[in-house]
Amino acid sequence: MTEREYRVLVHEEDGAYWAEVEDLPGCFASGHDLDELRNAVVEAITLYLSNGPSDEPRAAATAHVDEMRVLVSA
Repeated sequence: MTEREYRVLVHEEDGAYWAEVEDLPGCFASGHDLDELRNAVVEAITLYLSNGPSDEPRAAATAHVDEMRVLVSA
């Protein structure tokens, strides 16, 4: 199985988080905290890759978060 890395942009708004996957148009997720967001991103990418943007189903895909980096302005 081939693995691919995706860049996920995380945004904080009103105490909650949402994320968008740069290379997958329309693939996004949200969560009340970073752990919930991480799980939602995995689910969103898995569904996106399994179904794709078209109506034609694709082979089952799995995703996981291997690394998460947070940038904070000081």
